[in-house]
Amino acid sequence: METKPDNNETFLADWLAGKISDDELRQIVPEADFEAYRELKRALHTYQVPNPDMEMNYSAIKSKMIAKNASKPTIFFSLFKYVAVAASLLLLVGLYHLFIFSNTTKTGIGSSSIISLSDNSTVTLNAGSEVSYPSLFYYNRSIKLEGEAFFEVEKGGKFTVKTKQGYVEVLGTKFNVNARPDFFEIICYEGKVNVCSNDKSVVLAIGDAIRFYENKSETWKENEEHPLWINGESSFRNAPMHHVIAQFRNQYDYEVEYPQALKQTRFTGSFTHKNLTTALKSVCIPMNLKYTKTDTGKIIISE
Repeated sequence: METKPDNNETFLADWLAGKISDDELRQIVPEADFEAYRELKRALHTYQVPNPDMEMNYSAIKSKMIAKNASKPTIFFSLFKYVAVAASLLLLVGLYHLFIFSNTTKTGIGSSSIISLSDNSTVTLNAGSEVSYPSLFYYNRSIKLEGEAFFEVEKGGKFTVKTKQGYVEVLGTKFNVNARPDFFEIICYEGKVNVCSNDKSVVLAIGDAIRFYENKSETWKENEEHPLWINGESSFRNAPMHHVIAQFRNQYDYEVEYPQALKQTRFTGSFTHKNLTTALKSVCIPMNLKYTKTDTGKIIISE
């Protein structure tokens, strides 16, 4: 009976070295892992150099050196050591380039994008947002986010969303992250998520929401099954007015001017992404505000 390798490192190394065939590897690992290993092998191939026959080279070089100068046998070993170090550095440089956040997706004004990741997770990116992630995402489930995105994460190893305001860690769940300057908001729609920001760590369960704003945290319960912006409507719960205006700008290609006195005023409500006039009324009427549209493409909000 054939003895299978004891761990992933052993059979992966043997397969990369050609000691295990593709068919043998398929019998050891799940199909999804096999495809991921194939991707790793293809990527590593770019950085590989031909493997020398070390035993043959060793014998040949050693014989010549002994014949030439029997009193200096250590030179070959020094050379071998430097070659090994150089090969290790080459491999490390290759792996570094393979695992950096080299894939980037951005969305413009009024647009969104759905990204399918190699582990079958999906990211829905809101307008005016950006994500980046490694090419070999299966082995490094980390994403950098600027803006807002809804994540549907397949179960597996740790999945991390990194932002300038903090990070979110999960294993498999659905959650929304909104990371803007001086504004960090996370809502959990399924499973659990661990949120870290400003040296504070909190675990969110289904329906839990937290916002970090002006060095403070605010929590509440969310009743929706998913963020409304996915269906074309931005919603807010006690959000500062300047954040509402910023979201409005991300959906409509208009410059918005409003009194600075309204910047910290809180707003609860929503606006549509499909009609400019309706959106303006949805924000201004509940706040007893007025608005005008200029010929130059500017919207002026006043009290």
